[in-house]
Amino acid sequence: MNDETNELLSGIYKLSKTGIEAVETVLPKVEHEALKEELTEQYGDYCKAASDSEQALLQNGVVPKDIGLLQKAGMWSSVQMHTINDTSSDHIAEIMITGTTKGIIDLTKHIGACPNADKKTIDYANGFISKEQKHIDNLKVFLC
Repeated sequence: MNDETNELLSGIYKLSKTGIEAVETVLPKVEHEALKEELTEQYGDYCKAASDSEQALLQNGVVPKDIGLLQKAGMWSSVQMHTINDTSSDHIAEIMITGTTKGIIDLTKHIGACPNADKKTIDYANGFISKEQKHIDNLKVFLC
């Protein structure tokens, strides 16, 4: 595999791991059952994408780099700060929509920066973006 394919796979891996951390951080604050179900589904998609991209990288001889401790701590403290006074479903949905949108932007940039990545990986990345957009659409239901 070429370097751009590995770069794109690394982007998918990091985005997935970031999503996993975000859902794990926010899920304990969610009381609305339907929102819990949506976030759990999103979590499952992140876990699958992380596993798939990790396996592809390892097959290419690349050890995936996890998100750093500083990024994890920053995300945790941001979620804590943004939910200290408001754990309503619409506020949590807004937080997740914002984070998911940033992820779509980042992955779209990765795709653009890796035009020579193999077609299968580009298609996988675009499929991941489609799933993320579906989650945003599903989360919009919780906005008041």
